[in-house]
Amino acid sequence: MRAGLHRGLGLLAIALGVPLGASAQRSSGPRMEGRVEVIAARHTTVQAGGGFNVAAGTYVRWGIVAAAGATRRDDRTVATWRADAVVRFLLDPYRESPRGLYGLAGVSAMDDGSRDVEPAILIGVGLEGRARGAAIPSVELALGGGARVAVVLRRTRPSRR
Repeated sequence: MRAGLHRGLGLLAIALGVPLGASAQRSSGPRMEGRVEVIAARHTTVQAGGGFNVAAGTYVRWGIVAAAGATRRDDRTVATWRADAVVRFLLDPYRESPRGLYGLAGVSAMDDGSRDVEPAILIGVGLEGRARGAAIPSVELALGGGARVAVVLRRTRPSRR
């Protein structure tokens, strides 16, 4: 299963034009993010996590997220974790509007407490708010291993999203 997940990540990166080597040097460096997320599937999961994202051009950001939390299963609470590789397409990369809409796609691997890692395709939309000091708050709605709602705080980029 791991080989399939690695192949899937590589194919997604190629299909979406994510820089995989030296071409990533044109990015402005990694920007940290933190998030709290609720995933509604067979069981509801609440997770907190962090990651980073890198500019891969004017309109594209790619990133990695790792999160952990808890799921209520069969009258007991179990630990859960997940890892996501995500590409975001920004519709307003220069902050010309106070809020910026973006689309996202990626792959996810999650253990929902059943001890089975489940790979999933991730697709959704997000809305970034106004910059608040060094952070930009966002809300994301996505599908991937269940319906997801996330609140995200990302480090700002000077004059960009």
